[in-house]
Amino acid sequence: MRRIAALLGALLRDWSRSRETVFFVVLFPIILLMIFSTVFAASAPSFGLVVQNQDVGTDGEATNLSATFVENLEGIDPLNVRHLDADRNLTEWSQEGDGDGSRVLVLPEGFAEDVRAQSGRVRIAIIRDTVRRVQDDLNESERATVQSGLDQADQQEVPANATGARLQFYAPPDDQSAAVVRGILSTVVAEFNQRSIGVEEPPVSLESGTIGSAGLTSTDYYLPAFIATLVLINGVMTVPGVIAGFHQDGTLKRLVATPLRKRDWIVANVLQQSLLALLLSGVMLVVAAVLFGVTVIPGPLSIALVLLGAIAFSALGMTLGSLLPNPDAASSLGGSIAFPMMFLSGVFWEIDIMPETLQTIGRLMPLYQFHRGLRRLMIVGTTDGVWPAFAMLGGMAVVFVALAVRLTRWRDFGG
Repeated sequence: MRRIAALLGALLRDWSRSRETVFFVVLFPIILLMIFSTVFAASAPSFGLVVQNQDVGTDGEATNLSATFVENLEGIDPLNVRHLDADRNLTEWSQEGDGDGSRVLVLPEGFAEDVRAQSGRVRIAIIRDTVRRVQDDLNESERATVQSGLDQADQQEVPANATGARLQFYAPPDDQSAAVVRGILSTVVAEFNQRSIGVEEPPVSLESGTIGSAGLTSTDYYLPAFIATLVLINGVMTVPGVIAGFHQDGTLKRLVATPLRKRDWIVANVLQQSLLALLLSGVMLVVAAVLFGVTVIPGPLSIALVLLGAIAFSALGMTLGSLLPNPDAASSLGGSIAFPMMFLSGVFWEIDIMPETLQTIGRLMPLYQFHRGLRRLMIVGTTDGVWPAFAMLGGMAVVFVALAVRLTRWRDFGG
């Protein structure tokens, strides 16, 4: 351990002398933080939506009108509708594994009754207006008949102040596709209203809200994505070039003549890059707090997950750097892995906007579990569903450290 500690100190000093590396590793994630915290865009062909129909009868079955409305939603191609039991607590469910990051539409209790009341009121208003327009063309007998019908309608006790059913649409603050989904829902509501003969005063209206931890901004929600991206870039794009540079400038040849063991050298490099990633994550937290008022503070488990992720991705970078002796080629190889992983893992936009095949691939990537685990720990404040991230990153760290030890050419240098 003394050798590793001494080597770790030397590596950190050497890293700090490379202005280009420090500039890129520190500045690039901060640029991402600035861009994604101020500019949002949403456009997608397919979206997940959870529907909670609270309008059920005494037998536990949904009322006819509410069931019809849900069937209309299920018939919309861009929507992938799932169902939530009527008696589930929405706040508690949103903090569980399946509820994290989900969009929710709630049909309130009494939906069918409110729709009928508002539709009846509008129908009567339309009839009265029609009668006023044609009453001069009616004889006394016809007027009496019409008035009798209107009196009977009044006796049905249709509430004069009926406002119709109010649907509630909830989405996380960082859901860039929420506006598109709300637009789709508004179209469905408009068509439903037309069938209910509600034109100027529709029997159904749609209201919006956010679901998730109270008091957090959109930047708070994006912070786990920024940290995960920083760790990925530092490990998979920076480390391969650094390690390949050691090959190219003959550093490894000189190290062979020392008592230093290859395993110690690799472990020290992995620890150095991991500590740097942890430090840079702290810098990002400070920048986010100062510029955007972010209040999220990582707990011990969040810090442990960031450190484990840094070790795993740095070990992957060590392995890539051992494959190619040219720093530019090694960095390009790292970029060819990092960028697809970054944009396919659902870090900066919802994974459900992609085709199903790409969704499957994205969920298999370590960055997906890493980001999902950080989000649940830092934003939702729960440990449910985070252990797969620890397991995947831990296994990845062990495998790639072993591969780096195996592939690094310590004594056999061709030429």
